[in-house]
Amino acid sequence: MGNAAFYYNPQPDGRSLVVIDLGESLGELFSDWTIDSVTGNSMDGGMFRSVGRGVELITIQRDRFTLGEELASKLWALQNHLDRGFNVAFTADTDHSCCIPVTHNPVSEDIQITVGADTFADIWGVQSPSVGERYVLSTGGPGVVTEMIKVDASNVTRTSGGTIDTVDPIVFTYQSPVFLRWWRSWAMLKRPQADVGKNIVTNEGGRLWSLSLRLVTNNGGLFATHPLDTWTEFPFRNDNTSGIGISAENSYNLDSFDGQSSVSLVGSHGAGAAQTGPTFSKG
Repeated sequence: MGNAAFYYNPQPDGRSLVVIDLGESLGELFSDWTIDSVTGNSMDGGMFRSVGRGVELITIQRDRFTLGEELASKLWALQNHLDRGFNVAFTADTDHSCCIPVTHNPVSEDIQITVGADTFADIWGVQSPSVGERYVLSTGGPGVVTEMIKVDASNVTRTSGGTIDTVDPIVFTYQSPVFLRWWRSWAMLKRPQADVGKNIVTNEGGRLWSLSLRLVTNNGGLFATHPLDTWTEFPFRNDNTSGIGISAENSYNLDSFDGQSSVSLVGSHGAGAAQTGPTFSKG
């Protein structure tokens, strides 16, 4: 079993990939949902609900972590990066991390899912879905549709994707782009506004250090990387296979896709100032 880990591209610049390995598993990891909705009740007792934005709120905790002050100093920089509004990827187990675009939207009662290459494999490595493990299917907003599946068989490669057979039939019919991720890993997370400035690491007696952090999913940034999203052009890895290929060697990083009406990709870096990459406009 692998350790819990954070991954981020320090901003501004973003040319490097920083990996913070906690050196152990978490003490506690759970999530809640923050959903914007309006419910109306008719005179005959009917209920009608309009559902808008939906984000997952993840709580990450590790009391008295073993790496002590060495790890605390690395988390200090991560907190500053998050407090300024940028993204981080996280996994509770470095042996199972993945976030893979589904290339054919699943239909209710299907038992097979077709996926592409893991968009974020250059960050956390290549870990194809494993038999017996649980994964989450999820859309973006508004009205997030999500469910958890268990893998019965997997035939997936990094460069071309493949197919996944599920133990039970798919519950929902998906009508917008879908990502499949290992259920305890998230590719794009931000710090909620209410937590900005609060220390994520506390110190007990000058010797014992503990981590407590809340993060929310950045669906807008994540689904901007999906090949079935509405971008008029879509970037490719350096090896010409689909996906962003986010890494220190590539032109893109975790914060490259956070635009509103357009996205300016971070260009490659020479010895001097950064060069600006192409702009992809929404269709």
